[in-house]
Amino acid sequence: MKIRSLVICAALAVASIVASGAEARLVQADGPNYPQADRLVTPLSCCLATPVALPWGDSWDVCGLQAGILYNDVSHMTGLQIGLFNVTDFCCGVQFGLVNVTRRMSGVQLGLLNVIQDSDIACLPIVNAYF
Repeated sequence: MKIRSLVICAALAVASIVASGAEARLVQADGPNYPQADRLVTPLSCCLATPVALPWGDSWDVCGLQAGILYNDVSHMTGLQIGLFNVTDFCCGVQFGLVNVTRRMSGVQLGLLNVIQDSDIACLPIVNAYF
């Protein structure tokens, strides 16, 4: 049991170092996939409830994995977002949680309640998708 706890702590430490090392990249892009230019991007975000996260704060876009326990909130998400309650402005990938909400989507939502605001059918249970 102690070895398992040590391995988990070491994995979280490595993940935070990787996220901290990649956090200095700025997005310089325009178009539908990057609604806000000049935002910091991280490949990994681990959080309890945004903004209590690594990397710290709520001014990050995620291009990779965002894993949270309670509440994930990010402007631009590309990849996989996992948590109880997930919120994005734009998501390209997969949202997996109890409740998933996004304004624009290119991908799939899996959860009890799934909302894509700019979709013809905005709210669906279990699975919602928009491409």
